[in-house]
Amino acid sequence: MIGFIGLGHMGFPMAENWLKKAGELMVCNRPAAASAALCEKGAVIAASNQEMAEQCTLIGLSLPGPAQVESVAPELIAHAAPGTVILDFSTVSPKLNRDMAALAQTRGVVYVDVPVSGGPAGAANGKLSLMIGTSEEEFLTLDVKKYTDTIGDKYFFMGARGNGNAIKLINNYMAFAAQAINGEALAMADALGISADAFYEVTTKSSGNNMILGAKMAKIKNNDYQPGFALDLVVKDLELARQLCQDAEIANFTLNTALQWYRIAQAKGAGKEDSSAVIRVIRETEGKH
Repeated sequence: MIGFIGLGHMGFPMAENWLKKAGELMVCNRPAAASAALCEKGAVIAASNQEMAEQCTLIGLSLPGPAQVESVAPELIAHAAPGTVILDFSTVSPKLNRDMAALAQTRGVVYVDVPVSGGPAGAANGKLSLMIGTSEEEFLTLDVKKYTDTIGDKYFFMGARGNGNAIKLINNYMAFAAQAINGEALAMADALGISADAFYEVTTKSSGNNMILGAKMAKIKNNDYQPGFALDLVVKDLELARQLCQDAEIANFTLNTALQWYRIAQAKGAGKEDSSAVIRVIRETEGKH
């Protein structure tokens, strides 16, 4: 039996693909509605994390943040049989990944960080990027690729536990800082009487273009902030990235500037909206209403 914990925007399509591949899946989620939806497709609900650990030889985790991983992972490790593999798709700190991997090793359990990028659509279509905290050689010995292939098609082996999340946090910092820059640039266009249509027409075809500019363009133009990736999660990831810099004793001024814009957006009630809501907040702050 294989199992999956955490059936949010990312976890649900990932778990659904595992179920299709294996023909069976044990799930555990709070609230229970997502679990029930998968049960209609053939999954079974674990009564507890302990039951999942005792019944499953492979467990996937897709949890919101460090607090949830710290709550769930040690219990799984404590009750899992030697040889059990835990793939943690959550975005947390590299230190937490290393701590959980070390704890797992004392029990003969394999714990690997495998944060992902590509959004819910990528998860559903098997097009995620997987940033894996181990070597390709070790990963292939785990005999889990038939399942990870159902969710991702781009593999990046980062060599050591925690490095999967390290590169994920660096990537997210780059994307979210670029989004704040996009917002400031659009506010400049607003102030100079340049329409949003003209702004996007030029910048998406010129040297200022960046991946998140095009990806979020329709949301901004249509004032659609239904969450693909919630702004609250951006703040969590940027805080983790800032801790990464602090631990490595390196400066990063741009990260701190971007983080303040997202915190302002949170304070204005945009935390549950899409990350691109920061652009609306920047434009409003700079004078566009």
